[in-house]
Amino acid sequence: MKFRRLSIALLFGIGLVIFSLTATTYRPIQAQATCDRYVLGIDASDSTDCSDAHHPCRTIQYAIDQAIDGDTICVAKHSLAGPLTYNETLAITKSIALDGAWDAMCVDPSNLTCSFSAIPCDPANVTIDAEGTGRVISITGDITPTIDCFTITGGDADGQGGAPSGSNVGGGIYAKDAAPIIVNNVITGNFGCDFCTAFLGHGGGIYLLNAPATSIVSGNVIANNMGNNAAWGRGGGILLEDSNARILHNTIRDNQAGLSAGDGGGIAVLNGSPLIADNNILFNAAGTGVMCNGGGIFVWSSTPTTIEHNLIQGNRAMNDPAATALMPGRGGGIFYSGWPTGTAIIRDNTVLANVGAMRAVGLGGGMYLSGLDAASNISGNTVDDCNASFGFEGYGGGLYLNDSTADVTGNTVTLNIAAPGDATGGHGDGGGIYVNGGNGLVAGNTISGNIGFVGVNNGLGRGGGMVISNSLVTVQNNQIVRNTAATAPSAAGAGGGVWVYQGAPQILANEVLSNSTGGGLIGTGGGFYLESASPDVERNTIRGNRAIGGLWSRGGGVRIAFSPAFTLTNNIIARNEARERGSGVAIAATSLGTLIHNTIADNANGDGIGVYVNSNSQVTLYNNIIISHTVGITNADVGNATVGAKYTLFEGNATNYGAGVTSTDEVAGPAALLADYHLGSGSGAINHAVSLSGVTDDIDGDPRPIGPAPDVGADEVWLRVYLPLVVRQYP
Repeated sequence: MKFRRLSIALLFGIGLVIFSLTATTYRPIQAQATCDRYVLGIDASDSTDCSDAHHPCRTIQYAIDQAIDGDTICVAKHSLAGPLTYNETLAITKSIALDGAWDAMCVDPSNLTCSFSAIPCDPANVTIDAEGTGRVISITGDITPTIDCFTITGGDADGQGGAPSGSNVGGGIYAKDAAPIIVNNVITGNFGCDFCTAFLGHGGGIYLLNAPATSIVSGNVIANNMGNNAAWGRGGGILLEDSNARILHNTIRDNQAGLSAGDGGGIAVLNGSPLIADNNILFNAAGTGVMCNGGGIFVWSSTPTTIEHNLIQGNRAMNDPAATALMPGRGGGIFYSGWPTGTAIIRDNTVLANVGAMRAVGLGGGMYLSGLDAASNISGNTVDDCNASFGFEGYGGGLYLNDSTADVTGNTVTLNIAAPGDATGGHGDGGGIYVNGGNGLVAGNTISGNIGFVGVNNGLGRGGGMVISNSLVTVQNNQIVRNTAATAPSAAGAGGGVWVYQGAPQILANEVLSNSTGGGLIGTGGGFYLESASPDVERNTIRGNRAIGGLWSRGGGVRIAFSPAFTLTNNIIARNEARERGSGVAIAATSLGTLIHNTIADNANGDGIGVYVNSNSQVTLYNNIIISHTVGITNADVGNATVGAKYTLFEGNATNYGAGVTSTDEVAGPAALLADYHLGSGSGAINHAVSLSGVTDDIDGDPRPIGPAPDVGADEVWLRVYLPLVVRQYP
């Protein structure tokens, strides 16, 4: 029964590998190393020392036994019979090379007069098949063997042990304390354990323990392997433990870590500092049940791992029919966690169409990153079309950053979805990025076209572009554009661009443009929704955002609620829309804060109110420009809310402010705003603001003041003085 099951798996796996072969460029015909031992699986016998090409040996292990360090063993297909399968399990304890790019035939079989010739590498020509009886290749000791140009299949490490934990590891290739070079092979249809009669199974295709940086796995197709076919497994394709190996230019696809729980469908790393670069990591799955992490790559390490220049596509952390909310799928493309903290270098990868969980709760469709220190750098990646979950609930469609101080810089995060929900509703937070805790840096990223919650009915979506939860993170110089909190017609959407909950993040110098809460029943915070937080929102351009809802529409540009100490400083808040309350800014629910040096302009659609204050809030405004609204400032809770404005330049409003608003030291116009809402040279705002401690620059980072007094609004204008040109004459 076991052999039949394995055979079916191998046939399926090898069939899927055929396509993958085109993705790996094998070496051309070349002057190969001189053979020291010769193996031909037919027309040969194990009766010599294998050193004579005219009289080769029949089995690879016999030739290994005859070899000495430095030997190359040439293993051939047959010129007439074609590709050969060697049904063996190999044990290597010497620094030898196995080379499968050879053809051979025997002119006189009765006298075993054979000839060998080099051919282009095609791993299908020479297969080593363990037939489910053990590992295909076992490498042990301080040696540097090479495995080149074979199909390695049928391995099952059940009962073999091999890991420090006692788990069964390395169904295809197992290496301990060695520096193997594994190149140009197809490694398919292997198991850490299949039926798993003892302990657990990990590292279905390859397992390396204590491998140094001189270890290389390159140019291979590693496909349709499995860590554990009975329960929890790690490293369906590759498991690196305490290893610094280089994993380069491989195609790693259709592997699975565990039948139920699993870590690292394609690759798993447990400590060590490996380099994973220039690979295609495709359509792998961590597991199908619970506790599934890292569909493509799983890293759990206190030492740095580098992941760069890979295509990570179509992987699934939890390929589940059903699971519990307490055990979500995390990291469809990459799961990386420090142990307890660690340094990750993840740069210049394409992370495409990965999924955290198919039906259950999912965190981090593209990446789930946790416990990363300040030396970590997540940069230059493209994270596109990923889903935290295809089910009811998801967080961080593109990237989930948990309790980290990492730098997340220069990435493109586009068209990701936190959750689509189901017929009854759902919940999706952070279509592009979800930041939970920590105090790192998210800077210079393009975050566009992401959706929190899709759905067809009811549901809730928050933070179409980004969610920041209970964090001290700095979010700076990002483009947060055309994101949507929720798209279902009866859903609630909050924070089309960014939703902030608790914490005290610094949100600096971002462009927050054309985001929307969606078209559901409730829409609040088209650009920003700030709830129960103490954020510093400074030097941002918040333009063209929309909070639209059938029953409740608040804060086209910014919505603030239950926030005890907020500041909005040096922002341009323009051309935003809220259907019901506060097209520019809406502040409610006992919030307390200040608006300083903002330019709030042309928020004329919807209710057309520049600043709307309600529900026992206390707001002070200094040095703002408020122009072109139906009402500049509204206090909708007179007697409970307190609103005071000082040094404000009002212009073009039907009503500058209503009852319950005090305004003193108003500044005369004209505002003379340019098309980008900076000051023109004839503006009445120039040199007419009051100096405030701590405000030392403007929206562009220019010093404030430049003249004798600060300018009103977000911009501190440069008034250049041109001196006459003095031309010096030379003899």
